[in-house]
Amino acid sequence: MRSEPQAANSTLPEDEPLFLVRIPEGQIFGPVPRSQVDQWVTEGRIDAKCEMRLAGTNPWEKSAHYYPILALPEEVGAGDPFHKARKRRNQAVYQFPHRGAASLLFAVIGLMGACPIFSVAAWAMAYADLEGIEQQRVDPTGRTMLVWAHNLGMIGSIAYGVIFLAFLMVAMFTLLL
Repeated sequence: MRSEPQAANSTLPEDEPLFLVRIPEGQIFGPVPRSQVDQWVTEGRIDAKCEMRLAGTNPWEKSAHYYPILALPEEVGAGDPFHKARKRRNQAVYQFPHRGAASLLFAVIGLMGACPIFSVAAWAMAYADLEGIEQQRVDPTGRTMLVWAHNLGMIGSIAYGVIFLAFLMVAMFTLLL
């Protein structure tokens, strides 16, 4: 906190009240405008132990008189009153269940020739779940199944693509002859 009475008075609007702030160590800051005091409160530089008064008045009052949020328990009102609540260390983070069995089943069905879309679906589902595991959003217990499903789905998708292109080339070749 800085005390700059000359600089503060020269740039103030006429109607903004000026405050003096006394910290527990006894040092007095001000006079400063209410907007500056607001900023100090949100930065956590003024707490419930500080005292304030309007410039030109004698009685010092607790800062909680002007800012009731400072009277709350320290865990609730510490620092910025608009801060986001942090999770405690013992709170478990919810993770989505993996889709390893479904992905692996789709990959096997796709490889057996039933339908190429199953290989593409297995590849996409397994890839999404593996990314979720890396970001700690998906349960990591099915990583092995997902890796197998990812690889088999990729092999099936690429194989069907190659077979389709070969079919097109043969069809075009027979048209030319």
